[in-house]
Amino acid sequence: MTYSTSERPPGISDKTVNAAPEGDRPVKPVEGAAYYDCQAQARGIATVADVQDLARGQAPVYRRILRRWLPASRDAAIYEAACGPGILLHFLRDEGYRNLSGSDSSGPVIALARQAKLPVALADSIEDLRRYPAATWDCIVAIDFVEHLPKDRLLEFFAETARTVKSGGVLILRAPNADSPLVTRNLFNDITHYWAYTTVATRALLSAAGFGRTECVDESLAAVTRLRWVALPVMMLSRALIRALLWAATRENVRHLGASVFVAAWR
Repeated sequence: MTYSTSERPPGISDKTVNAAPEGDRPVKPVEGAAYYDCQAQARGIATVADVQDLARGQAPVYRRILRRWLPASRDAAIYEAACGPGILLHFLRDEGYRNLSGSDSSGPVIALARQAKLPVALADSIEDLRRYPAATWDCIVAIDFVEHLPKDRLLEFFAETARTVKSGGVLILRAPNADSPLVTRNLFNDITHYWAYTTVATRALLSAAGFGRTECVDESLAAVTRLRWVALPVMMLSRALIRALLWAATRENVRHLGASVFVAAWR
């Protein structure tokens, strides 16, 4: 798909994407929008320094999980849907990625991201993706986004990511893990969450959208930062015991026990 000069969305070249399209897009009011707009303040995120602190705090998890999936080239075009104040974008910029874009429908968090000179747009991320040509992105990331979408919008999001990610590109998600007995701790800590999906359901939805191979990684082991040499063996032994007990009690093979799970799907 190509655009003439007159119809090409602002900021889009025929070869690459260097930043989010200039200018904000109209955002339709959504259920829980007022609640979402106050989330940054409620979580104590008021300044760029607060966002940078969170990015540094999340960096070990991102390195342990995302590095295996992120493009090797630092010039790869990466888009973050529902980027919030830019926690992941800060991390990616610190890792040397230069071709970043993001969008979010909340004005307060986009204002924080812009203070840090991040290339973001105030927009509905699904509608924003529709503006881009097919096979634009090497990687699309959505951290804690899909649980906020009604079913029809979730299918639209997967369809747009499948259309706009390049062949061989990857979609990376983090979401509440419906495989886990602890999923309610994540699912019900936000009134704008609709539901959670099992890894089986997620794989099926991504396959239906046109993605191929998928990988799922439990976040809990990667999130351990202090005394890992002691904590990890204890956690792994405990998890093996819990899985065995769950199998004995229910004949369910629960592989991912953490409340959140990361998923990568390749086009």
